[in-house]
Amino acid sequence: MAGDDDEGVLSHPTGTPRMNRRILVAVVAAALVLPAAGSAATTAVRTGSFDAMGTGTLVVQGNLRVFGTLEGTMLVRDRAGGAVIRIAGVRQRPKLTINAGKTIRVYTLRRVDASFYAKGTDIRVELRSPKATVSMSAFGRGRVLRLVGEGTYHLNGGVEEQWSSAVVPFAIKPPPPERPAPPETPNVAIAGIRP
Repeated sequence: MAGDDDEGVLSHPTGTPRMNRRILVAVVAAALVLPAAGSAATTAVRTGSFDAMGTGTLVVQGNLRVFGTLEGTMLVRDRAGGAVIRIAGVRQRPKLTINAGKTIRVYTLRRVDASFYAKGTDIRVELRSPKATVSMSAFGRGRVLRLVGEGTYHLNGGVEEQWSSAVVPFAIKPPPPERPAPPETPNVAIAGIRP
């Protein structure tokens, strides 16, 4: 009987069929997870960020995703088309205007007292909250065009700054890539040559 069991194991040189399936499942799972994790890390590196909280007026423009809470007015201009604007989770519809022969979709949302979301490849988002606090975050590539009032902000993961100290416009962009340190040169004495 011992010979029969040994023969069964030897007929599968890499182990039992159950073990082969486990290894195959582990390899496939790793192949699916690793590219997704790498992609998320790459996306985070390719975008800038701008976070602000305060009372006043904020204007950002670019290829951005913008979200937060607002008690006031929100004006969005979508120059490229295809933007998605939501107030309290409800998708909004634009008014079409023509400027210099180009169609621009304009969203004018007054008396907003809710969360908001805006995404577009060429959008300009203006938030006005003169009496209450507005809180917003923007991710992507673009610019802060206006920052008037009182509050604080963080730009591209930097330190907290005051709105009053902001000199606009400034860029929402990813940080520059880190450069690797130059390799250290070994201190090797060559025969007959003095350092």
